Parts: sequence; C-alpha cells; structure tokens
Amino acid sequence: MRKLIITLAGGFVALTAAAHAALAPQYYERARNTAPNVIVIDVERVEIEGPLLCAVHGRVSEVQRGRLYTVGAEVEISVPCIGHSRVAPPAGPAVYQDTAALRASARGRAFLDAEGRLALSQYEILAAAEDEGAASK
Repeated sequence: MRKLIITLAGGFVALTAAAHAALAPQYYERARNTAPNVIVIDVERVEIEGPLLCAVHGRVSEVQRGRLYTVGAEVEISVPCIGHSRVAPPAGPAVYQDTAALRASARGRAFLDAEGRLALSQYEILAAAEDEGAASK
C-alpha cells in the first residue's frame, strides 16, 4: 500500500509539472502558420508594462497576412519580456523576449490573432537588413 501511495503521489507531481511546461514546438509553428494577421513593424520604442510584459510601439512596414492592419499604421503590441526585473517567468506556454534585445531592435514580426493580440507569444526580432519576404505567408 505504501508503494502505491508514493507512486500515485509521484504521478500527480509529474502531471502537475507537465501542465506548466512549455508547449511542443509544433503548437508555436501552428500559431505562426494560422495567425490571421502577420505584420512587420519598424520599432520606435519599447516600454515596460509590468514585470513580464513590454509594449512594443512602431509603424507597420509590411502586411504579410490579413486585413486588420495597413502599411504606415501605428501599432502597440504587448510582448512577454524578461530581463528588466527580478521576477522569474512562470512555467507555461509564453515565449519571453529579452527586454534589452527588444529595446535594441529596429524591426519585428508579429503573428496576431483576429483582435490584434499575439498568437501564442509569437513575436520575432528581425535584423534590420533581413529580407522582408522571407517570412512564411
């Protein structure tokens, strides 16, 4: 009976840990491939919104998918970010960008849902010279 209790308790711990683990890569890929709106932005500034959230402000330089945005439109995208506070991110599906890297970036690609929110935290920091047509459309 004692072994059974330990085994069940161990199974509970394993299930709890799995519930807080990051998603498998195919879920993030699916979010990018099915996001109804994909835009490339010229980053103008990044503001801290909280211990694990940054607001990326910029202008749309390219609409790769969708009709929610137009080239030249001002945008503000909430992006999970770390490195500016001592708060450790919880285990879960969010993908955190480095705050310093966000602030240093000139361009970014955002995979957005129908309401303009990031799809599964899918935001890419782009090199300034990166070919805009390289993204999956």
